Amino acid sequence: MENSSIEEAARIIKADPYAKYLNIEFILIEKGHAISRMPLDRRHLNFMGLVHGGAIFSIADATFGAAANSDGYKAMAIHVSIDYLSPPGDTPYLEAEVREDARAGRGGHYRMEVRTSDGQLVAVCNGWAYHTSRPLGE
Repeated sequence: MENSSIEEAARIIKADPYAKYLNIEFILIEKGHAISRMPLDRRHLNFMGLVHGGAIFSIADATFGAAANSDGYKAMAIHVSIDYLSPPGDTPYLEAEVREDARAGRGGHYRMEVRTSDGQLVAVCNGWAYHTSRPLGE
């Protein structure tokens, strides 16, 4: 994959409206790999005062989308599971890292990790994406 193709895919991915709504910043997007960061505030808390599981899942999923689509072709999640390992506590942000770890035809398997600002592992996810031959820009 040419660098310009990855750069074009990254431009499209960074314009994702839901990720922008959540203030997710994509720090790295390269073929099959992405890292993002989401600053936290009181809006991310649940009724118990903990970071909502949906917020944790959202950063993992958005970063999964970035990694799966990084080659410039449309890919869609077909299955994602999440294991919440520990509450994030009082952290200013969450960081997610996603890597493609296997490819089988049009299916790609991805491992997602969500961590606090000090590196504490909060959640791990495993997901499958269906990779199409349709360019992202279409």
